[in-house]
Amino acid sequence: MAEAFDIVSPGFHADPFPMLTRMRQAGPVVGMRLPILGRIWLTTTHAASAELLKDSERFARDPGNAGSRTQERVLKVLPATLGLLAKNMLGLDDPEHRRLRSLVDQAFARRGIDGMKPMIEQVAERLLDRLDGKPEAELMQAYCRDLPLSVICAMLGLPEKDHDWFKAWLGNLTDTANIWAVLRAVPGVWRMVTYLRTVSRPDGGAHPDGLITALREAQTEHGDLSEDELVAMVFLLFGAGQEMTTHLIAGGIWALLTHHDERERLTADVSLMPGAVEECLRWVCPVQMTKPRFARSDVEWQGRRFRRGDMFAAFLSGANTDPDKFEVPERFDIGRHPNPHLSFGTGVHFCLGFQLARAEMRIAIERLFARFPDIHLAVAPQEIAWRKRVGIRALARLPVRLTH
Repeated sequence: MAEAFDIVSPGFHADPFPMLTRMRQAGPVVGMRLPILGRIWLTTTHAASAELLKDSERFARDPGNAGSRTQERVLKVLPATLGLLAKNMLGLDDPEHRRLRSLVDQAFARRGIDGMKPMIEQVAERLLDRLDGKPEAELMQAYCRDLPLSVICAMLGLPEKDHDWFKAWLGNLTDTANIWAVLRAVPGVWRMVTYLRTVSRPDGGAHPDGLITALREAQTEHGDLSEDELVAMVFLLFGAGQEMTTHLIAGGIWALLTHHDERERLTADVSLMPGAVEECLRWVCPVQMTKPRFARSDVEWQGRRFRRGDMFAAFLSGANTDPDKFEVPERFDIGRHPNPHLSFGTGVHFCLGFQLARAEMRIAIERLFARFPDIHLAVAPQEIAWRKRVGIRALARLPVRLTH
């Protein structure tokens, strides 16, 4: 009987390495049943993960291109306001994916990441100012979540006065392993989509220099974005730009606070910072798995036979700890080179915001440790709580002492 792999529990997220080893021992692709998603096959190695993500001929992102009508039926019963979110470019194959990606690439090109770094630094310093004089803090809310939230809002051109609304609307979306928790989050998502539809219009209040305006004005030889496509795109950028970076920053701070030698090494040599960011991306791996792919036809792959419509995902956590690709993968080593992690994916759906995530992570760590050089965990490492999440490695809280 096949071993059951629990990749959702807080215990797994606290220490995933033993289970990742057992999963690879079971083969390059293992089957399991996940909450909400159902039956799925996960890749466990770097090679299998990269092949799945690059092979658009055999594996589709849109289940409709693999013979499944499930998503189509679900969209029919969802309110139109929510159903449009499923129509973003992450759920599409070429040529539709290429059309939308080219439009957002064009809009992103107008907002250089280097030009955004002073703004990111100002946000970090403003948040850290609030912690001055306090002996302790809970960084998850006070810093790790607020920093990327403020940055993505500024990048999109959303009014700063509305930022607290977003936190309230999306605050319930923390336990994606529980269908009831997801349903409780629906009203907040609905409010946010309604807000984004209004603000995305020419007179909706978005800043003229923001990404929303750039997306609205972007055009290629294939046309521009419809209003529904624009709202879905902004929601996607908001969610991806805020959620992944939140857990990357929190996980990176936690990793450095629990690896004193590596932290001292970084403090002594700041030129190691780019490598430290890459190692946090690999070792923390905040996005544990990709969005599903679907077999376009019956296929033999990785030594197994699969049926048309079978669902797969690249398990990035497994890929990033594959000993065939990384020497002593369970070791957190900020000097690791090369570091060919797959935390941003690969292939046509490679993460659009990879440079922004790197910049935010670097600035967040630099400014935090510069302002509070004596910072340390306020509890024992084993007392740090993790969320029960599907595909996301997320700290529940990050309590720290800011001074000795």
